Amino acid sequence: MAEGQDVSAVIINFRTPDLTLRAVRSLRSCYETLPLLLIDNGSRDSSEALLRASAGGSTELLLNARNIHHGPAMDQALRHLTSAFVLFLDSDIEVLQAGFVERMRTALLDQPQAYAIGKRIWMNHRGFDVPENADGQPYIRPICMLLRRNVYFTLPPFERHGAPCLSNMREASRRGLHLLDFPVEEFIRHRGRGTAARHGYRLGVRGKLNHLLNRLGL
Repeated sequence: MAEGQDVSAVIINFRTPDLTLRAVRSLRSCYETLPLLLIDNGSRDSSEALLRASAGGSTELLLNARNIHHGPAMDQALRHLTSAFVLFLDSDIEVLQAGFVERMRTALLDQPQAYAIGKRIWMNHRGFDVPENADGQPYIRPICMLLRRNVYFTLPPFERHGAPCLSNMREASRRGLHLLDFPVEEFIRHRGRGTAARHGYRLGVRGKLNHLLNRLGL
């Protein structure tokens, strides 16, 4: 696959420019010309100046005036881009080696009913992890996820939620679309909760209520 032929990458930053720049540098060490969209989600810190230094060439920067949250920013990226496939990378990852973009793209092309590919887990209806053999919904974590952009627009949009792709992927599964598992850990290192650990999920009362109801088993 020629780099950037029909794949664009997306990284969303919120007040963690050090992590985001590390992710960008590691991606560029393996994919020098892959189109990359950086979105700053209204950080109001040093992010804008630091990210601008990484923009240009095959890297585009979008600046949001306010924090619209991660799921809506993912939706924004999909509406802004035009490539057939979109690769989402969390800001707290490091790319360890090349090859995963090509393999993920080929896996989607080989299965016409496949919608998204990445680290697949199972979640309950509230967006909390459950064992694979439980009554749960397959879910691709967007830490490193490739999806078909045209199919996305036939499904519910990503939303402000701790699991922003949940409604989208629930409907995809209902329609018989496939969510493919891929060994992303062989290609990336994920620090985990980079933004959330520093700034929280910022889901407000709704998020707290969802967490409480999950603990109560409701």
